[in-house]
Amino acid sequence: MQDKKPKTKIGWITFGFILLLILPFAAFRQQPQVPQKIGDPSLNPYPAPQDEAAQFIQKASENYFYREYKKGADNYRKAIAIYESRNDFPKVAKTYHSLGDLYVWARQPKEAIKNYQQAANVHLQVQNPMGQAEDLLEIGEIHKKAEDFDEAELWFKKSLLALTKVKINRVHGQIQEARGHNYWANKNLIEAIKAFGEAKKVYAHLNYGLGVEHMTNVIFRLENDKSRIHNHAVRDEDLEKQGYKTH
Repeated sequence: MQDKKPKTKIGWITFGFILLLILPFAAFRQQPQVPQKIGDPSLNPYPAPQDEAAQFIQKASENYFYREYKKGADNYRKAIAIYESRNDFPKVAKTYHSLGDLYVWARQPKEAIKNYQQAANVHLQVQNPMGQAEDLLEIGEIHKKAEDFDEAELWFKKSLLALTKVKINRVHGQIQEARGHNYWANKNLIEAIKAFGEAKKVYAHLNYGLGVEHMTNVIFRLENDKSRIHNHAVRDEDLEKQGYKTH
């Protein structure tokens, strides 16, 4: 006659194992669900800053994100007023630049240019040529997007001029790259290649490998593959006039 104790023991072990699996899920279901209120500060990963101007900057950033451009602009201006009262002009310039960015997204280029220019003026005042160059570069970008290519080139040159006494840096490369795209869009491939070549030199000087590789690829496309031309289509006769074979 077989002993029933081993079978009983196995049964209890199996029952205990199943119980261990079920208990955590049962306990989890019994936990009360705490309702979360809209606007609960605990839901905001970025705590409100203590500084009043920084609070307006944070609000403006939130407005920017939700495309509440008018509210965002108002909050940036409130921050600027506070920074001006403190004579904190580096932050004044930075905030004017942010205001320019906002107006670009709001598709108000005239207001964007006005605020980038204001940022450039303040950066000049505090002797920050890199900041000034970036502001002027953005104005050039606005004219480039509007296909006002000659005006864009003027602003790009102003941006480079601001860096006359500054050692080679990333902004030099960004300006030359922007000039290249401006010439490219205007179907002036020879000048585009020259500008991209200057950008490549800057990136090589800074040991920025990705920049060098990108400029190399862009130049190759311009020189060898007319099917990869800029968004602004370039006709065969335009290429041939500039010395490029199309057949």
